[in-house]
Amino acid sequence: MTAAQLKTAFLSLLPLALAACVTGPLTLDDDLVVPGARIGEVQIGMPLATLLAVKGNPITTAPISGTDATTYTFADGLTVGANDEVYWIIAEDARFHTSSGVRPGVEQIFARASFGKPRCVESRGETTVYDYGNVYFDVDNDQGKVKRLGVVAQQRPCVGG
Repeated sequence: MTAAQLKTAFLSLLPLALAACVTGPLTLDDDLVVPGARIGEVQIGMPLATLLAVKGNPITTAPISGTDATTYTFADGLTVGANDEVYWIIAEDARFHTSSGVRPGVEQIFARASFGKPRCVESRGETTVYDYGNVYFDVDNDQGKVKRLGVVAQQRPCVGG
């Protein structure tokens, strides 16, 4: 092969090589719980129209008392509070997890060790809520396991503890 042929071959393969190095857009369909930001593909601040486009029709909806917001429950185990935008997300399915492995179904002691000292703790009958500001979890008091894992954009007021 001559130098000119090598150059032509190299230049024709260069775009293919560069295209192979380019990554696509970040996918958020990873079931990851990111405190203050998202659970899977549902993000805090996501417009309601985008939420419904991403998740499809909810299996139930309910107005949130005293607000103009609504709770949307989806078949995959996510419950979302939104008015024009998502402002909280709750996971009840064990496939949703933090980077350290906290998920519904894990032992309370594991979740507490992963997050550290809670900002506040509130007992609510059969459950206890451990609040860390932008993430919280409910523990079933009888089983001692995480029942729900929630993400919020800003701290809620501590009611108990």
